[in-house]
Amino acid sequence: MKYLKLFLTLLFIPFLVLAEECDISKITITSLVQKGITGNTEVTDDLEFKNRNIKLNLKMYEVGDSITYDMTIKNDSEEDYMIDEDTFKTDSEYIEYSLLTNDNSNVVKAKSTKDLVLTVEYKKEVDDSVLTNNKFDASNNLTLSMNTKDKEEKMDVITTENIKNSVDPVKVSNPLTSASSILLLSFAILTTLIIIYLNIRNKNRYGKYFLLVISFSLVSTVYAICKADIEVKSNIEIEKKPTLNKTIIGLSEEENSCITKYEGEVTDEVGKTVIATNVYFDKCMDKRNVIFGGLCWQVIRTTETGGTKIIYNGEPENGKCESTRGTHKGIKSGNFSTEDLSAEYLYSSSFTYNTINDSYTLVDPENAIWNDTTYENLLGKFTCKTTSDTCSKLYQISEYISNTEAKTLDYYVLNTGYSLIGMAGYNKNYSVSPASVGYMYNNTYKAKSKSALLGEVPSVMFGSSFVYDTNTNTYTLSGTTPIINNWYSNYENINTAHYTCWNTTGICSTISYVHSFFNYSIYYIDMSEGKSESNLLTEMLLNNDKNKNNTSVKSIIDSWYSQNLAKYTKQIEDTVYCNNRTISNLGGFNPNGGSIKDTDRFLKFPNYDAIDDLTCESITDQFAVSNNKAKLTYPVALAEAEEINNINDTSLLKSSNTWYTMSPAYFTDLNSSNRVVNTNGMLIYGNVNDTNGIRPVISLKQNSKIFSGTGSETDPWIIK
Repeated sequence: MKYLKLFLTLLFIPFLVLAEECDISKITITSLVQKGITGNTEVTDDLEFKNRNIKLNLKMYEVGDSITYDMTIKNDSEEDYMIDEDTFKTDSEYIEYSLLTNDNSNVVKAKSTKDLVLTVEYKKEVDDSVLTNNKFDASNNLTLSMNTKDKEEKMDVITTENIKNSVDPVKVSNPLTSASSILLLSFAILTTLIIIYLNIRNKNRYGKYFLLVISFSLVSTVYAICKADIEVKSNIEIEKKPTLNKTIIGLSEEENSCITKYEGEVTDEVGKTVIATNVYFDKCMDKRNVIFGGLCWQVIRTTETGGTKIIYNGEPENGKCESTRGTHKGIKSGNFSTEDLSAEYLYSSSFTYNTINDSYTLVDPENAIWNDTTYENLLGKFTCKTTSDTCSKLYQISEYISNTEAKTLDYYVLNTGYSLIGMAGYNKNYSVSPASVGYMYNNTYKAKSKSALLGEVPSVMFGSSFVYDTNTNTYTLSGTTPIINNWYSNYENINTAHYTCWNTTGICSTISYVHSFFNYSIYYIDMSEGKSESNLLTEMLLNNDKNKNNTSVKSIIDSWYSQNLAKYTKQIEDTVYCNNRTISNLGGFNPNGGSIKDTDRFLKFPNYDAIDDLTCESITDQFAVSNNKAKLTYPVALAEAEEINNINDTSLLKSSNTWYTMSPAYFTDLNSSNRVVNTNGMLIYGNVNDTNGIRPVISLKQNSKIFSGTGSETDPWIIK
């Protein structure tokens, strides 16, 4: 009898150990498709996958570069498999791998498929010490384990009841593979052998333990784990490319370099002016051309905050930015017209334009009818003058004429020079106000004129000052002059007596301040409610709320940016663009001796004379996305005259048309003037209502890398 028990026991042990093998061929990757790339990740060779093996061939350049894949796993077996995400790790400091399931479950059910997303990301900057020729091999071999049972699942507690219920044993599924299961089974086998030996020696004294051991072994086989591994081999090269900023600064250290260092103070951050230590101007013909965002640019200078300011230079042809390029399509505006707006039309604050079919499209338009109660909300907005949101001719509402008519500025899509995005007036509608030199403006207070030659100026009294009566809301001149009849010989008397009521009594509710006399015409600004010319200038040029409405050129630049560069914003630095409206000379606006004749009558700004100082005194002139007192919609504006003067090389500044800078020059008569660069590359003056070219400026961030090129017109630096 004892030998029969021994035989049965020995017969059972192989049954435990030699259960059927896992058929892992039933676990396969059926699909692996590149989903998306972040940053500058490059795929250097074909993606490979077969059965449970994946091979990735990648190149990355900077932290944040990543690539994702959609992966599908198929399970044709009879068992559920559990994805063990904890196994999918690497010892690499620099590359991180992650796996996400589509339903937050890591079970691949039997006879089904599972969709996952595999992500590979450059997570930590590679140390320079481990680089060889600016490159580092970050390849890894990883294993993703899939098990038939959750390794953390608890085993049933073995009780007498369990033993009784195990007469019909659970089907043994697979051989043991995990270390814990193997140890468990080994323990059961060893214990069984010991009991067999003791039974033989002690005549079945330990037979009551036999069934327990057998049952324990059976239970352990139920929890056997079948493992299918997915092997991932990643061939990843990390390459450090030179940054544009450091390349420019590095070129400055070469002998006889055409890169020059700026010495002085600079305002490149809102509210912060410092001594410049990292500001360099690029004056090179053959080392200043850039392609970024699919467009050509030229380097102006580096910024103190580590960026690089670049100016628009057209669209590339065959990957080159040569000066022999022809024209391309852009916006052109400049014609005023009077339009009947009494019908219901669509209006919008912004637009897009399509150079392929020469059309404009309003962005989020609303229906409206122009009248005495609605016109204020429509001033400055755009319309096609139809109920359609798309047209080939666009109108911007400029000025109220009547309850049915408005003065409008017309826009077209036309050919412009390759270096321009369009042609427009800087602030076409408000050339008659000192406020119109602002990139944005609020109160305008327009100047007016009377012709002495045509007899429009009566015999009047002037005063050197005035008194305002708040009870009667009237001005009374003081320090009056004799009545002036002959303007041609007596205009100099006005140099110290600029105020007039246009009568001989010197009393009025609206007083005028005369600021210039030119070509037999007298120019003035009206004031009421006790305000003086000083109050008006403060409201227009110095107040904290002076930036409210877009100029014509800003509206065009914002529209162009939204269509061409918005997706690159994270690579563009938020730096300061200075619209310096600090008054350097009051000219005819000086009530205590301001001349109203010749150039002495000009109200001047710092850039009336060519300067190279990169400071920006007033926070309301420091235009930036981050500045709520001079807030840009996007990190883009125009070049500053100070920057152009620092370059000071007409051969580098030539363009197909005269183009605007950001910098005011002066106001006089009925004209505001900005500094502009003419076709010969010279910094001159241009009225803000002139139709001139628009060349946007952006500043690339400090980490902007050069992927190829030498900076020449035929081989531009490529910034991705």
